[in-house]
Amino acid sequence: MTPPPRSQRFRRRIEGRGRPIELSELPLGQRTDLRLPIYQDALSRPLEVPFIVLRGRHPGPTLGLSAAIHGNELNGIKIIHHVLEELDPSELHGSLVCAPVSNVLAYEAGQRRFPIDEVDLNHVFPGKKEGTPSEQYARAFATTFLPPLDYLVDIHTASEGRVNSFYVRADLHQEEAKEMALRINPEIVLHSRSGDGTLRNAARARGIPAVTLEAGNPSVFQGRMVLEGELGVLNILAWLRITRQEPPQPVDRDPIICGSSKWLRTTCGGLLETHFQLRDTISKSQLLAEVSDPFGYRVATYSAPSPGVVIGMSKSPVAVPGMRYCHLGAVGEPASPRGRAAASKAEETRTP
Repeated sequence: MTPPPRSQRFRRRIEGRGRPIELSELPLGQRTDLRLPIYQDALSRPLEVPFIVLRGRHPGPTLGLSAAIHGNELNGIKIIHHVLEELDPSELHGSLVCAPVSNVLAYEAGQRRFPIDEVDLNHVFPGKKEGTPSEQYARAFATTFLPPLDYLVDIHTASEGRVNSFYVRADLHQEEAKEMALRINPEIVLHSRSGDGTLRNAARARGIPAVTLEAGNPSVFQGRMVLEGELGVLNILAWLRITRQEPPQPVDRDPIICGSSKWLRTTCGGLLETHFQLRDTISKSQLLAEVSDPFGYRVATYSAPSPGVVIGMSKSPVAVPGMRYCHLGAVGEPASPRGRAAASKAEETRTP
């Protein structure tokens, strides 16, 4: 892709950290690349985060795309790049605001966590003005990125030592978020309200429908995951009518809906051997894994506590007690909020 003229590419702002991106300040029908200071190093130098804005010539909603909240999650960066290559900003009815490298320090260090305090950045949003280093970074990022958005797709991968299917986390009780999840056409859609300090939850608190796209594995580019992620985002853009071109043909499948999920964990250390693969349908009591000691004796076996589908799994054969080895989704629509509250109340009544 030929870059736009440099005069349109970089607009630097050095005034106060965490100033929201103002679409009205950017030219219509053009792509603008921004390096915005949201943090500082110990020498008082600004730490700049890259943002890419495609402001359409015609009015319409604004979709945000974020990637690399964890610094080693690279597929999302490529998904954003591929989406941008398919779009002509002069023809858009709305705008696209992209943060391809959200966690700059972790990306530069080649690691998952925010390196200054070794905290998972996706557990501290919306951050705090006078909080820990990661909290202050999260606050400045959220304050810069979220205000102009009407919708958000936050792109992730599995963590080190694990692999993921191509799946989406979304609050399926929120109609627009559910529609976004289905438009991506993933292998699995997992109901998840996300109240644990994620960027998605920070967006939801601002009234922004948001989904989390889990696209494969860390520290690599995966062609299939990038292609499917690109197609999914283009489908959302077509659904929002930001683009008026015919959406690309999705992969021919019906996503599996999971109303909940849980990670199964080991209870002893040793050499782990799993007997399942991603997306496998699991029956209750099915043998899932075995652990052997260094002498080759089997010391533990693990069976499925309930039926489900494999969303993600560990690929590390070296286990310690408490290690996650299988992310098992419960197939079916989530319980209604009213039904869940009634069940919780009934459980409290039964409790002596």
